[in-house]
Parts: sequence; C-alpha cells; structure tokens
Amino acid sequence: MLLALTACAAPGTGITAYVGARVFDGSGRVIPDAVILEARGHVVSIGPRDSVTVPNGATIVRLEGKWIIPGLIDGHVHAAHWTTSRYLAYGVTSVRDVGGNLESRLAERAQILSGASPGPRLYISGEQLDGPAPVWPGLTELRSPADAAPAVARLAAAGVSQIKLYTHTTPDLVEAVVREARAHHIPVTAHLGRTDALTAARLGVASIEHLSGVVEATVRDPAPLFAAHDKFPKGWITFLRGWAGLDSAALDRTAGTLAATGVVMVPTLIQSQAYARVQDPEYALTLDLTGVPASEQKQWDLPDLIRRYELVPTDLPLLRASRVQEDLFVRRFVAHGGRVVAGSDSPNQLLAPGASLHEELSLLVNAGLSPAQALIAATSGAAALLHADSIGVLRQGSVADFVVLSASPLDDIQNTKRVELVVASGKRASPAELRRGW
Repeated sequence: MLLALTACAAPGTGITAYVGARVFDGSGRVIPDAVILEARGHVVSIGPRDSVTVPNGATIVRLEGKWIIPGLIDGHVHAAHWTTSRYLAYGVTSVRDVGGNLESRLAERAQILSGASPGPRLYISGEQLDGPAPVWPGLTELRSPADAAPAVARLAAAGVSQIKLYTHTTPDLVEAVVREARAHHIPVTAHLGRTDALTAARLGVASIEHLSGVVEATVRDPAPLFAAHDKFPKGWITFLRGWAGLDSAALDRTAGTLAATGVVMVPTLIQSQAYARVQDPEYALTLDLTGVPASEQKQWDLPDLIRRYELVPTDLPLLRASRVQEDLFVRRFVAHGGRVVAGSDSPNQLLAPGASLHEELSLLVNAGLSPAQALIAATSGAAALLHADSIGVLRQGSVADFVVLSASPLDDIQNTKRVELVVASGKRASPAELRRGW
C-alpha cells in the first residue's frame, strides 16, 4: 500500500517553487522573472521562467515584483546565544565568528545545526591568539614562536574555519602561526597592532580585520604606532586618529601594494563610524537597535568607553576626517583589484546583529563600491574567504539560503533592509516570525 501511494505522489512533492522575482545570484548576474526550485534545503534548479519547469505538486510561492539575493554573510562577528535569531531576521544566514570561547561557540553551532535553536551557520575561530600580555581575558597567549604549534593544533582539532591573531602578535609570531596553520589547511586572519598590514600579508595572512596595520604600512616610521599598542585603548585610538594625517598618494601606493599580495580586507567601516560618532548623542537615534535587548545596550556603557579610550571633543572632527581616508583606501584598494568582505563587528558598542551589516553595505557604497560590488562583499566574496562554495551564490546544487526583498538593491543598497522573507536551508520565515520571543 505504501509503495502504491508513493508511486501516485505528484513529481513535485517536497519541492517549493519561488516564481517571478528578479534574482541577483551573488556572482553579479541578474535573472529576470526567475524560478528557483528548492528541495531538501538545496537549489534544484534556477533560471528564467521559460527555462525552468515547475513540476506538478510543487508548492508555489509567487514573488512577482520582488527581488531575491543570496543569504547575506557577515564577515566579522562575535556571536552570542542571544544574537543568532537576530541575524536571521535581517537576512544574515551565515556569520564568520572571529573570536570567542571555543567550547561555547562549538555548543552554539551544534544547537543551530540540530535545529534546536534558530540561527545562521557559524564559521568559528575559537580563542584569538595574542602576543605576550594579551589585551583581553580569554585570549591564548603566545610568549614565543614555539607556542604557535600547540595553540594552532588545539583549534584545528576542533574544526575551526579560521585562526584569528590579535594586536600584540609581532612578525615572528605571525610567521609561526601562519606556518602551523598552513600545515592544517586553515587560513589566518588578523587584527594587527604590532605588525603592519604589508608585512602580515607577505607573511601569508589571508585577511586583515578593521583595515588594521594599513596606517603603519603607510607612514615612514610606524614605531610610535606599534608602541601605542602596549595599552589597547590607546593603541586603537592612536591608529584611528592616524588615518587623518595620511598623504593620499602614499595611501594609494599602499592600497596597490596590498592588493597585489592577494590579502582580503574586512574593513568594518561601521565600527570606525561608531567610534567617530560615539560622542554624538544623536548618532544612536539613526541606528536600528530594535534587535538589541535593553540589558545588552546597558552593558555597552558608552560613557565608560569614552573615558577608557580617552576620547575628547576635539577627536570628533579628527576621527571623521579619518573616516574619509578609510573610504579612500577602500576605493583605491578595490580599484587596484583588491577584494573586500563586509563585516559588522556586532554585537559590540552601537553595532546591532544583522542591522549593522546592512549599514556596512551602505558605507561600502558610500566609499565608492557599486551596489553589486557591495552585495558580492556580503555574499560570494565572503563565501570565498570562508572557502565555502555552496553559500553566497544561487545556482543548482547550492544551499537554499536567500532573502526576498521588496525593492531592488541594485538601484539603492538601502533596499537590502526591506526584507520580506528569509529562506535558510530551505526553511522560510518572515522577519516578524523570526522576531517572536525577542
């Protein structure tokens, strides 16, 4: 009897057809009046309506007048349990977690993979590796290059996607970690402080976070900048201020030289924007912080941050001038053939899970990227950095991660915020459904 029922089942049973939208596939191609067939969490077929046959019995979702983009990938986060459903509600279906407790990240990833809790795919780093006197509690200290092998081996055994270096790693430590990571086929990324960006890239660092080390690679004498990192807040703010004094021609040369190395930049412009505007009480009012619980916003403690980072009112125009120079670097880096990946650094101060990635896309466009280039930085470009070829694109066989928008993101990048439906591994939900229980 069961065999007879199976034989009589319509050929489209278990298939969902998304019909009529324009599709930006993540590679730059636009498919008008498209059909996407999804089954078992993957794309079975995709193409113009006249090239894809919708089988009888398929569930049809009509999307005429809508746009579809691949599920967004946030290339720089520090995920926590409360953030995961927030990312999904904003169309972020994968995140690159670049620093956190290994055991808790593994447990969170297992929860999401089992379906026990909603959330994006987690590509984790585990604990960050830092030089002597680590900046934050919980980082793994490398006192000498000999410490690199056991530190990398522990992370590799856990199946991390990348290894993250932090600001106290000097060139000898960078070289040792890259060498050990290569033996395990794991890329290394870095938030630099005592190594300039060009040195790090030439030593084999695959990507650089926050544009760190670029100022040091551009000035004639980076020694004062390196020394400032003895104390983290001072070093970071000294770096941010340093952009304002850079010569544009020298910055362009640095952009070209770095692009030629193949290193990927994860600029997190939205993070620099937050520091440039943290003393402006009106700035927070321009942000979508609806996904950040009041308890988390309280922990941000912005007045304390301003005190610890020794920010004064005269820093406001200086940090805003630095933002202009950061935009120039990104624009020239891309013009020279460099690759950028969009990341938000959420949920740090004024950086909201999901929402801040959309702001990062807008800032990338303001810096000079086209909307298509910005989208690639948060889709196929981010997937390439993760060595993940089944996400960030929509093609036959890819994971069925995509976002339905009510308007064209190519006409206005702000339209990525107009999310109507999120499909993650074939499971679809509206933002309102994903927001329940926040």
